[in-house]
Amino acid sequence: MKKLVVLGGGGVRSPFLAKSLISNAKDLHISEIVFMDDNEDKLRIFGGISRTVANAIDPEVKFWTTTSVEEAVKDAHYVITTLRVEQDKGRFQDEKIAQEYGLLGQETTGVGGFAMSLRSIPMLKKYCKIINELADPNVLIFNFTNPSGLVTQALRSEGFDNVYGICDGPSHFIETLEEVLGVTHDEFDITCYGLNHLSFYRDAKVNGRPMMDELLNHPDLYKKTDMRLFDKELVEILGNELPNEYLYFFFYHDKVIRSIEVNGGARGQLIKDINERMLASINEVDPEDTNEIFNIYMKHIMERERSYFAIESGETRPEEFPVPTLQEYVQQPDKGGYSGIALNFIKAFHGDKKTKMTLMVPNNGAIKELQDDDVIEITCDIEKGIVSPRQISDIPELQMHFIKTIKRFERLTVEAINEKNRLKAVEALMIHPLINSYNIAAQIVDELLELYKDHIGQWS
Repeated sequence: MKKLVVLGGGGVRSPFLAKSLISNAKDLHISEIVFMDDNEDKLRIFGGISRTVANAIDPEVKFWTTTSVEEAVKDAHYVITTLRVEQDKGRFQDEKIAQEYGLLGQETTGVGGFAMSLRSIPMLKKYCKIINELADPNVLIFNFTNPSGLVTQALRSEGFDNVYGICDGPSHFIETLEEVLGVTHDEFDITCYGLNHLSFYRDAKVNGRPMMDELLNHPDLYKKTDMRLFDKELVEILGNELPNEYLYFFFYHDKVIRSIEVNGGARGQLIKDINERMLASINEVDPEDTNEIFNIYMKHIMERERSYFAIESGETRPEEFPVPTLQEYVQQPDKGGYSGIALNFIKAFHGDKKTKMTLMVPNNGAIKELQDDDVIEITCDIEKGIVSPRQISDIPELQMHFIKTIKRFERLTVEAINEKNRLKAVEALMIHPLINSYNIAAQIVDELLELYKDHIGQWS
């Protein structure tokens, strides 16, 4: 029997993780699940809700929480990392700094992605060393800590070859495409390539038959999927490849900046406010009243879901987000999310059936314009413990320009953090398309080095 650990188990979305993990545990021979977080108060609240959900679904799977990383990862077979170092406060500060310079404030790219890396990478390097010392020798690590691609690059560059980056963005987008076409996951195939939050989709097929033209001309493509954010003309410029939703920040950054100014703040401020209200309400309730605690939790989570991309795009999501009771929630079918990606990987990695998944892995020749050890986000075929990224050729120049530029930004950021090198940090922000200024880059780097010196130490 296997042990699975979540580092960052006191996060707000932990109950969703718990549901997915518990629902699939026995099929994957997982008998023990541990949620670890160094924030005791958040672990008590969100880890407690997670325990309630887990026990309601399957009390036979051992579920427990701890603030000790050593205790958590000892003899672990699988580890999911989902950290938010400095929590909502850090995200709010990062985005606020960007706004002060008239730049786009968003936590996974540009200023926000760089700042989050300063906090995330040192912590995860420390945790991965502990994992490799104390966990099972064949332990698999799934990194969901943002910015996921950049962090996975840092960990792979450090020699942690058992780390795979995961993100639920591609899988969610592909699911909506399947719904639009009215096909199953087994029938549908589409190839994703690029970097995390900077990827593109091509070569759609249904049962092996090319479907890209039909998909591009489907009336619901721009209504019921993430493509509602983009103009058809832009897709033509991209050579009729579909962009990841986060490319909205690159192709429409002026609209996003204006929208944030009109709103009075970025999403980080909104999330911080929602979470503070949620925690205040939960702390007023009897700790034994699990149903009321869950109701408060889910009400605020649905508020978050409805607001996703709302500030940036100026419109709310088209989906409905009803608030379920605890009983309704545990009875609803599991939707997976990023934990589902990790679980599907485990199933595919140890199974006999060939499976396709979008992962963050070393390039290894998949995109000939990049280095072999560049971590990319790409559709992989997995079979009998072998992960094979698909070969991508004839990449349009526009896509390649963005991919190569952001990969250089990622590599410079990793080198800057490893070497405590201020000049490389300045260069990294200089070349980022959302900053593109030495003067601004230098000022922001100095601000962040001072703000997060407790995490990164003194730089030269």
